Amino acid sequence: MTMLQNINLIVFKKFVNLLGGFFSVIFGSWFDHVKGWLNAKEELQIMYISYEDMIKDLNDSVSRIAQFLGKPLEPDVLKKIADKCLFKNMKNNPMSNYSVVPQEFMDQTKSQFLRKGVAGDWRNLLTPEEAQHFDAVFKEKMKDVNFKFNWD
Repeated sequence: MTMLQNINLIVFKKFVNLLGGFFSVIFGSWFDHVKGWLNAKEELQIMYISYEDMIKDLNDSVSRIAQFLGKPLEPDVLKKIADKCLFKNMKNNPMSNYSVVPQEFMDQTKSQFLRKGVAGDWRNLLTPEEAQHFDAVFKEKMKDVNFKFNWD
């Protein structure tokens, strides 16, 4: 096994533990966390937008956010905001790349908060069997959620 395969295996085992509920995110189970926000949509007037949507059309995403907030913006302002939100710009911005967060909360020597800026990279990290396992756990844990997740 190569060093990269070994690292990927360690990362995957941690990921599986997260999915299985053995590893908690800061506020508990990731599934409970996500379901809580999805179930609060009407009550709290929440807009959901995915990273995949933003990758596909950042200008449209910024426009939709502005409309949701009731703050229509001129095209030149939307373009400036979208430019600041480009992955390459956010990765270099200490206010968005978590580089100012103390190491005990986010150890960026192990993994940067902003990694590659691509959608679907999980295909390069998970084997078909691991992806199948993820799908099975996700399907079971999220069976009562009426929301379409876009993973591509």
